[in-house]
Amino acid sequence: MNKRRSSMVAPSRRPPARPPRQRTNYFSFEELGRKDLFTGLTLWAVIELVSFLLLPAMMGIDFGDRLGAWFTLSIPLGIGGAFLLSSSSRFMAINNERSSGTNKSVFSVLGLFAGWFGIAGIVFPFVMVSGEFLSKVLMK
Repeated sequence: MNKRRSSMVAPSRRPPARPPRQRTNYFSFEELGRKDLFTGLTLWAVIELVSFLLLPAMMGIDFGDRLGAWFTLSIPLGIGGAFLLSSSSRFMAINNERSSGTNKSVFSVLGLFAGWFGIAGIVFPFVMVSGEFLSKVLMK
């Protein structure tokens, strides 16, 4: 009778144990920083060529003392801006991966400001040369 009863009872089915959920990371932080550094440097080099080679060659602006000082200043700002941009994107990725609630928002704001300062350093020559070009156009 015991055999019969055990065959009549449905076997208990337990759902398979799930492993703890982990975030999936599809990129490495070093690759992200390197990619953003090369992107920032390339963007800065193109802006330098347009601002200090193409516009003066087209007689859009006069390459005077002021423009020479801006060129000298744009080199460390552009390279530093590209480095700051790549560092901030890497910092943001690491922060999102490892940080918790309250600290996460503070570090996110810090990373965003660093990224914007990096972009400002990269775009500095274009802003200065555009201002010079617009002042020349408006003076005529």
